[in-house]
Amino acid sequence: MEYGPLNAHKHNLQKELVCIEYPGLVHNPDRLLASFGGQLELSTAIGSEKRRLELRFRPESCYAKPAFGDRHATSGLVLKIKTRRRRSQPSEVQVRSIEIAGRVSLMYKFESMCDFQLLPAFRNQAGTVECAYEQLVPKGIITTIPKETPANVPYFLPPISFSRFDTAQTSIFKAKDIVTDVVGIGDKDRASRTKHGLYMSFSLTDPLPTEPNPLAVRTIEQKRIPQETIDLISNSFMERPVWTKSALKGTFQLSEDDVRYILPVMGIYFVNGPWRGTWVRFGYDPRKHFESRFYQLLDFRVRAIGALHDRIKVKRTTNATKPCMRFANSHFGARDPDKPSIARTVAEQSNFSFTMDTLPQMRIIFYQYCDVKVPRIQQMLEKIPTPMTGVTCSEKTGWLPPRFDEQCRDILTEIVLTNFRKAREVDSNTSEFEETEGDETEITFDDEDENESGEEESFDEKGISELE
Repeated sequence: MEYGPLNAHKHNLQKELVCIEYPGLVHNPDRLLASFGGQLELSTAIGSEKRRLELRFRPESCYAKPAFGDRHATSGLVLKIKTRRRRSQPSEVQVRSIEIAGRVSLMYKFESMCDFQLLPAFRNQAGTVECAYEQLVPKGIITTIPKETPANVPYFLPPISFSRFDTAQTSIFKAKDIVTDVVGIGDKDRASRTKHGLYMSFSLTDPLPTEPNPLAVRTIEQKRIPQETIDLISNSFMERPVWTKSALKGTFQLSEDDVRYILPVMGIYFVNGPWRGTWVRFGYDPRKHFESRFYQLLDFRVRAIGALHDRIKVKRTTNATKPCMRFANSHFGARDPDKPSIARTVAEQSNFSFTMDTLPQMRIIFYQYCDVKVPRIQQMLEKIPTPMTGVTCSEKTGWLPPRFDEQCRDILTEIVLTNFRKAREVDSNTSEFEETEGDETEITFDDEDENESGEEESFDEKGISELE
């Protein structure tokens, strides 16, 4: 039947339907609806855009692992066809009428694999296999406490999920020597992404390397880094022997491509210790120079006072580290081919330097003390007494006294609160600013930082306690 103005009332184009490709033969519609968890669960999954459709082939068992169906946008029609067949000639079908029952713009397909199924079946003393589901799962509400624990109840504790993914993975884990035999030495699936940097753990006795890795020098030549950029970073390390990558990018307005391959040629990277997260120039040993205290790292964490955490975003990504198969996230772990692999953005001023007008953009930021442009803290650094000859720095606090960084955090917190109060006065639409004390994100001090008498040392503009 053709669609026209005269028969438009017989077609339901305004009716929107949802198509589900059920992975099985349907003989009982009620059992089909029960496999989806009922009408309410089915409507909830369809109404949510990120929710996947769960299908349990054994809905009566709580141990059944569901199969997940993904939603796809489609364009189709549902036709209602009436046919007529003759008993003498059943192969011949005559179409009597065709009507449009509705249009389909959403379809669910079960294209992924189902998780491993573990049945509560055990072999009894007679040697036959029987199901112990009735013994494991109680029925109704238990009103009495058993006096004795039965000893014949089997142990059955399956995990929530056996597999992290429900799609086939192409990665095959092999030993390193096997991969070398299968793939030639000169053949590679992709270019190596290592920068050949020297990453070292802080130690008071281990010598520091004086030359870069030859592979790092070769990488710069292969990447064709501009010579003026190399000279700029090299001169900056001659003036200041210790840098963080964010400070280097923000000071000279450099992109990620400009510094990621140059830094391994300029110095070594400390992964822990007082200069953790910094690049130290080759030939410069911060353990032997007292002025290197200005280059130590201060981790500043915005405390949970008032509405500070509501105004400052978290630096970490919001994607879950472990994908949840119940919620669809097709872009998880996938890279957009049109998007460059390295962002060419420069670091913001507040990400590496702190001034009296700074409003942090992240809750946790790492500053070098030389980049903290606060007169009070700089005076505290200048007033630290010079150690005697032969005295080495501390493996934990470097050339700074114990609990020095804690007092610096208190000073920065006061400045941040003052700046937020000023911003609140300017913004009339901002909600009230309650000052309720909260805890820091992480405790960074141990009991070893206190004096033997249990009193804390004070380092401010009035004076500095002497170091022994």
